[in-house]
Amino acid sequence: MNPLRLLQTVLWGFFGLRQGREHQRDLDNLRPVPLILTGVAVAAGLVVCLVLAANWAVSAAQAA
Repeated sequence: MNPLRLLQTVLWGFFGLRQGREHQRDLDNLRPVPLILTGVAVAAGLVVCLVLAANWAVSAAQAA
């Protein structure tokens, strides 16, 4: 199981652009538990980035 392939599959899934032969190959070769854990980790990372960006924007607005 290639971690980069797993991450790529999750990111394509976030965009909803995965179809056809590549999608079927991913379904055949990847196990669900690592796929789900990677998806949760990527989603958590996205939320953390958004919270940090919002905090920075509020701090910059208050300082101005």
